[in-house]
Amino acid sequence: MTQPAETSEGTTATDVDAGDDTPALSPDARGAFRRGGPARWAVVALIVALLAAAAFLGFRWWQAEEVAALRAEAVTKAREYAVMLGTYDYRTFDESLAAVTANSTAEFAAKYEGVAGDLRGLVENGQGTSVARADHAGLESFDGETATVLVFLDQDVTNAVVPDGRTDATRFIVTVERVDDRWLLDGADAA
Repeated sequence: MTQPAETSEGTTATDVDAGDDTPALSPDARGAFRRGGPARWAVVALIVALLAAAAFLGFRWWQAEEVAALRAEAVTKAREYAVMLGTYDYRTFDESLAAVTANSTAEFAAKYEGVAGDLRGLVENGQGTSVARADHAGLESFDGETATVLVFLDQDVTNAVVPDGRTDATRFIVTVERVDDRWLLDGADAA
């Protein structure tokens, strides 16, 4: 058997009070917590519930961010496409037509090619040019796959009749459709 160590003041280590004021758990209380008593299961259930709530709220936040990003992207693309539709030059009319149809659904591309064929003669004979800008646009409707956007388009136009140019203000209702992770032009009507 070992003897208690003696300290410098003449007391033994076993005589010194540790100064711990925390009450000791009774053997019954310690055993209940270790064996999975009600307190332990309540803590476990609370942790599981908090983790589930955090996961659910995180997922909902992520979904909301995804929808907001899609909405913003649809408005941006509608503005770009409206500018593309409103910008042309009689010297490069076919390039403008190709740019529009490359960013359109098949149905809209076919319809636009028919309309553009009629406009080609007017633009080329009148030596028309137009530079468009869309400073403002607003989302009218959105369902995740299709968006309708009101675009305020201003066109700086020159032609044989107005050689010094003028600015035409046009309001378009532009419809874009999500196809293979891309927004494509699906409609453009003057408002």
